[in-house]
Amino acid sequence: MPTAAERRRHYQDFTAEVLELCTDPGVRRDLRDGRGRPVKECLRMHKYLTVRTAGHGQRHAHYTVASLIALADPLEALRTRPTPTLRHTADEPAVQPSPAAPHPPAADHSRTRAAPVGAVAGDLPSGPPDTPGPGQPDPDPCTATAWRKRPNLGATMARAVRRAAFNEDRTDDLLHVIVRVGDDHLHQHLLPSLTDRLLRAGLAWDWPVLLDDLAARVFDPDRVATRWLDAFYLTLNPIKD
Repeated sequence: MPTAAERRRHYQDFTAEVLELCTDPGVRRDLRDGRGRPVKECLRMHKYLTVRTAGHGQRHAHYTVASLIALADPLEALRTRPTPTLRHTADEPAVQPSPAAPHPPAADHSRTRAAPVGAVAGDLPSGPPDTPGPGQPDPDPCTATAWRKRPNLGATMARAVRRAAFNEDRTDDLLHVIVRVGDDHLHQHLLPSLTDRLLRAGLAWDWPVLLDDLAARVFDPDRVATRWLDAFYLTLNPIKD
C-alpha cells in the first residue's frame, strides 16, 4: 500500500501528464468526453488513463479530474502552470505564478510521462514556524506541510467569491450541498458545472489536491467536508498573525 507521500506524488505526476496530453486536440476531446460519466462509460479515456491509474485505486476520481482538466484551454493551463508555494502573511498578496512556455505533446500519449506540477500559493494561515519564511518557496510541493497550504475545493470556492464576484451566500450554500451529496452526483453534475463557472472566471482547481480529496472522500467524507468548509471560511476571513 502506498504511503501518503507516495500518493501525493502520484497525484502531482498524474495531473501534470494529463495537462500535457491535453495539448493534443484529439486526446483532449477524448478525455473531455468523460465529463460527468462513470468509468464504465469512458471508453475513449482508457487508452490514456488505464496505465496511469493502474495500481493506484480510486479510478473514478482520476477519470473525473482528467475530464475536468480537459475542459480548460490546454495551452493557457501550461502557460499559467502553478509554481512552488510562496508563503505570505494575511496582509500580503499571494505571489502570482510566472508564465511558462508550453511543451509540445509527446509522441506516444499512452505512455509518456511529464514533469510534476508545482503547488499553488494559498490563502490559508501560515504553517509551523520551522517551515520556510515569507517569500521562500517550499522545496517540495508534495510534502505534507506544503500540501496543506495549497488551496483545496473550499479555498478555491472562497477565491471565486473574493476575486470573481461569486455571490457569497449562494456559494456557501453550494458548498454545503457539495459536502452532503454522494460521490456519483458530485462527479457527474456538481463538479463539471462548477468547474465550467470557475474556468470562465479565470480560476481553476489545484488539480492534484482536488484528486487527493476526491480519493479520500470515499473513505472519510466527513473529514474531507470539514477540511473544505474550514478552508472556505478561513480564506474568506483570514486570521492575522
